[in-house]
Amino acid sequence: MTSNTAESLNAVTKDARELTVVELLEYIRTLLECWTNEKLLNAKGTFIYLGKKYNKELEDNRTLSQKMRVRASTDYIHNVIDGVKRFIICLQNKICSCGQFQLDELPCAYALAALRHMNESYENYYSPYYKRESLL
Repeated sequence: MTSNTAESLNAVTKDARELTVVELLEYIRTLLECWTNEKLLNAKGTFIYLGKKYNKELEDNRTLSQKMRVRASTDYIHNVIDGVKRFIICLQNKICSCGQFQLDELPCAYALAALRHMNESYENYYSPYYKRESLL
């Protein structure tokens, strides 16, 4: 095995190599149990609605959306202007002309700009599969 996981496991079990096979297996089992428990407690202890990876993606999109101008056509349809590019967002149907909003089911930067313009939170606009409970 040459993956990072294998190298990590080899480094941690270096001292346990002199143990008998049964003791070695028990050592590895308890080690993996501790790691799993630690990761689970870390995931449960986060106070974000989404998993870490998706929360980071939303933060990146939110940063990008700060530079954009928004013009509302209706309550749910907005024109977002990013430099010379224009995008149309329909928040009711969760559709953006860039295609990312409906593909990822996670608000793109343009959708976040429209939500910011409406003073609305993004929590009603992402797929339930991104929620922390679904990831655990």
